[in-house]
Amino acid sequence: MLASGALFDLTDPEGSEFTLQDIAHGLGRVCRFAGQTNRFYSVAEHCFHVARNVPLEHARAALLHDASEAFIGDVTRPLKALLPAYREIEARIEDAIASRFLSGFERSFVASEFPADPLKAAPIKAVDNAMCVLEARELMPNVPGYWSSIPVDPDAWDQVRRTRLNCDRPEFATAAWLRAWSRYGHRIEDLCGERAAA
Repeated sequence: MLASGALFDLTDPEGSEFTLQDIAHGLGRVCRFAGQTNRFYSVAEHCFHVARNVPLEHARAALLHDASEAFIGDVTRPLKALLPAYREIEARIEDAIASRFLSGFERSFVASEFPADPLKAAPIKAVDNAMCVLEARELMPNVPGYWSSIPVDPDAWDQVRRTRLNCDRPEFATAAWLRAWSRYGHRIEDLCGERAAA
């Protein structure tokens, strides 16, 4: 059951009732790094920063790259590696989210670069990793060496290194995520029109 009253079925995410508002609400209230940070920092804000730092055609997929966590929480990378069944559930949810909310243009563009999972396209993954390291350095300063094992693309690091983490309250992070979705949607429609006319 979601806060909106809609039913989300983990065994049938494609047939479940959920909206962008449900995703934003959940992401705004889930803390990154299993909550082991020096202050609250939401998955919604993380996705917002990733979207700001990828090419426009990837922006909405970047907003959605952790959207499954609105329904199943933020599971840390080390734990996820130990739970193959979790990854299967997560993949089904991601597929349902991408097919419901990404346009055909976005899905085809991203799939051409990363056919297995449109929400994990190379530019998104590179910025996601860079943001993970930046966030960990700021929000978990007592464990600096641990994060050096995450591969960080130098170009992605240059993109994100000046990012200011707001650590917004859940309702502000939720609202910022929804505004970004709308803003990127209009810009992607324009881009799609330009490419069709060319």
